[in-house]
Amino acid sequence: MKISSKFTIIFLILAVAIGFSIYEKKKMDSYFDESAAPVLKELPAIQGLTEFNSDKPITFDEILSGSNGMLVHFWGTWCAPCEFELPEFLEFSKKLGEMNVKVVLLAVNDDDIKIKKFMKRFGTLSSNIVLIHDKTNQAMTKFGVVKVPETFLFNTKKLNMTKFVGPQDWKLQSYISRVMNYLAI
Repeated sequence: MKISSKFTIIFLILAVAIGFSIYEKKKMDSYFDESAAPVLKELPAIQGLTEFNSDKPITFDEILSGSNGMLVHFWGTWCAPCEFELPEFLEFSKKLGEMNVKVVLLAVNDDDIKIKKFMKRFGTLSSNIVLIHDKTNQAMTKFGVVKVPETFLFNTKKLNMTKFVGPQDWKLQSYISRVMNYLAI
């Protein structure tokens, strides 16, 4: 084999290796791309929310005030995964209450009669849980929620710390640990 053929083969192998390295680097960089960061950076202000059954106007700021953080859980009585996970979520919420974390159960695309009937089976909710029915249907849009269940965790500065998409296995201790870690409590 001629020397020029050997150089050509070595050059081609190096070119393929360098090309592959560049491709893999670009692929890896996309994992850390800022555009992949959560769209919702902080807790949006929503007007017209009321506590369920009392019609008392309430804001997220009022709920978050004096707490160590807040979960906002989007759900609906018409949502089978929501119905399945809600008992575990309510138990999880009680544990969060011991850490002074507020929980908002935000019913969307629903009606009061169905919510009342659905929630009756759970009895009295933990004192850290606020049940809200979004009658104006603006919360899903402001939060960027497309389907439920979906849960957001906010710190005391109203920053979105993380989001849980879809039904979760809330009975796992790792969720408590994650919340404590995100909220530094």
